[in-house]
Amino acid sequence: MQIAWWQIALLTLYAGYQILDELQIYSSLSAPVFAGLFSGIVMGDMKAGLIIGGAMQLTVLGVGTFGGASKIDANSGTILATAFSISTGMKPEAAVAALAVPVASLMIETDILARFANTFFAHRIDKKVDQMDYKGIERYFLAGALPWALSG
Repeated sequence: MQIAWWQIALLTLYAGYQILDELQIYSSLSAPVFAGLFSGIVMGDMKAGLIIGGAMQLTVLGVGTFGGASKIDANSGTILATAFSISTGMKPEAAVAALAVPVASLMIETDILARFANTFFAHRIDKKVDQMDYKGIERYFLAGALPWALSG
């Protein structure tokens, strides 16, 4: 099965949304099990998505981040592993070990890069606060969400 462009677009939009949801909205749709459910539905095999999402959910249950520490991006690992597992016919259990966990671990680096890039906007917000420019504060606050969304 080949991955269609609209599946890539939906999964990419969800990946961006789930990061913003985790940081600001927190509707619990940013949990790996929901990432597996959504990507499984988009790819046409909900069962495989739930298996991968559930396995990745277990990997983050005991992980707590304190003081802004980075953690594995289990959602991105789940999305990619589900998409590739279903499109290539790989067993979901193998996709967790071969794709989900390594991708989730590597995505720590993009999280750090997003945090670093976000300081640019934070400094701009500080200047706008001194100027009492509320529209500028809002604009840079929203722009600061962009590196977070792109990190996934």
